[in-house]
Amino acid sequence: MTTPEHTLVGIHVALACGRDRRWGWRAVALAGLMSNGPDWDGLPMLLNMARFEQGHRVWGHNLLVITLISLLVAAVLSQWDLIGLISKKIVGRFGGQELKAVISEDVMPLGFGAALLTCLTAQTIHLPCDMVVSGGRGLSHWHVKPFWPVSDVGYVYPMIPWGDVGPTVIMMAGVIVMAKRRKDVAATSVATLASLVGYLLLRKFAG
Repeated sequence: MTTPEHTLVGIHVALACGRDRRWGWRAVALAGLMSNGPDWDGLPMLLNMARFEQGHRVWGHNLLVITLISLLVAAVLSQWDLIGLISKKIVGRFGGQELKAVISEDVMPLGFGAALLTCLTAQTIHLPCDMVVSGGRGLSHWHVKPFWPVSDVGYVYPMIPWGDVGPTVIMMAGVIVMAKRRKDVAATSVATLASLVGYLLLRKFAG
C-alpha cells in the first residue's frame, strides 16, 4: 500500500475500535502515524539501492522490531506529550475553529499502555496490507518476512497491484461520510474497512 493508504487504514482501525472514545484523538493520530512505521526500512533507498533491496519489507516489517519500536515510542509518549504538542501547533496554524476547539478540550496525554497497544496494532496491520497489495506496473511481488530474523520465510498474497486507487477511494469516502455523520464514526469505519476487504476479494476472484 501507499503511505496515504497505510495512514487511512490505521485511522479507520483506531476509530472502528473506539480508541477515540476511550483515549481521545491522540490515539487516532498515533495510529495514523505508526501505521507507516515498518516502512522505515525503505530509507536506505536514499543512499544505497542495494541496501534498500536487501532490507525493505524485512528489517522493519517483522514482529520483533515492531514490538521494540512500539515499546520505545510508548515509553517516550508516556513521558512527553509529543503528539499533543505537535498537533496543537499544526492545528493552531492551519486548522479551523472547530478543530482547534476539539484539540484544546482534550488535554490528557496517552498513557504507556494505550500508546503501546496503538503502536502494536497499527504497525502489525501494516504487514497483511503489504502482503495483499503487491506487484503491478512491472513490479515484482515483494515478500514480507514477519518472523525475521528467526525465520527468513517471506509471505505475499497479491490481490490488487500496488498503486490501485480503489483502497484510497473507499477509505476517503469513509472519511467524507464521517464528516457528515459524526455520531456514527465507529460504525462508518467498520463499514469502510468491510468495504475495503470486499473490494480486495472482488478484485482477486473476479480476475
